[in-house]
Amino acid sequence: MLKHNFTFERVYNIAIGVGLALFAISLAIYSIILSWEIDCEHPERPITIPKGASAAAVAELLKQESCLENTNIFKLALTMTMKNRSIRPGRYNLKGISSIGQLVKVIASQSSDRVRVTMLEGWTIEQFADELKDRLQIDIFEFLRLCNDYNFMHGLNIEAPSLEGFLFPDTYILLKTYTEEEILRILVNQHQHNHRQLLKELKPVRRLNMLEMTALASIIQGEAVYDDEMSIISSVYHNRLDKKMLLQADPTIQYIIPGKPRRLYNKDLDIDSPYNTYKYKGLPPGPINNPGLSALKAAIMPAETDYLYFVSNGEGRHIFTRNNEEHNQAKLELKRKRRFKRKI
Repeated sequence: MLKHNFTFERVYNIAIGVGLALFAISLAIYSIILSWEIDCEHPERPITIPKGASAAAVAELLKQESCLENTNIFKLALTMTMKNRSIRPGRYNLKGISSIGQLVKVIASQSSDRVRVTMLEGWTIEQFADELKDRLQIDIFEFLRLCNDYNFMHGLNIEAPSLEGFLFPDTYILLKTYTEEEILRILVNQHQHNHRQLLKELKPVRRLNMLEMTALASIIQGEAVYDDEMSIISSVYHNRLDKKMLLQADPTIQYIIPGKPRRLYNKDLDIDSPYNTYKYKGLPPGPINNPGLSALKAAIMPAETDYLYFVSNGEGRHIFTRNNEEHNQAKLELKRKRRFKRKI
């Protein structure tokens, strides 16, 4: 009798062990399928899913739009999540979508769950957080905590002081159900996608890694009012880097001053910070805002000039000069014009 009970208990334990092993394997497969990476070639181009489209038809459509390579993985993900009959017709913005799981979640969502959110070029992570709080009621503190979480950034392949600079400014369609982590993954993925595309399309004039390129682009974004000046501003900084000159970029000082941007004073230029490009040579440790596509492009491909200086003309444009003498002359001319205007 004891022997019989022992045999039963042994079989029972083996069965439990096998069941747990199969469950663990199923969970692993489920996780692998949903985290399967995708990279839409043209995420800025909306995709329209017609009414009544089957899972196979949607998979083929996504493949034609260069969003999917393996349609079977997508169809399997729909089956595993029981969403194959929940596909919603409509126009979909897939910016920042980087996994099969995200894709399934979006196309199976109710239109009432989708929110159009626009983030502007040059915004800081705090401004991103404020806008997302207004539009999606996110937890600002959790959002900013993740932006400074080394382990989270490392998982996104971002090696930087924070996620400042790596949240791509654009218009997104986001779900109300997204967590702060999911939103950040989408914003960072769009930045990384654009970085890869620009490197494919352009020939960089100097070897800058993603952190350095984004840091330079953020300075250009902070300086430029008009996009057509960005490549010229970029050339000034590239020329200064080549000559190992201080960059002396005012936006880096604005970044380290608490509060809103204001007029700079000479004492501000003495602030001891690695971001102070009036004190320390080279690029700052990280970006100072989140630059847009034009600024990123300008950082990679500056105009060919021998300019080393520029000064604002007070109307959004800049006067570019080749040496300190020309620079001082330009500033003197601007002072004369301002005095003349005040007299009038």
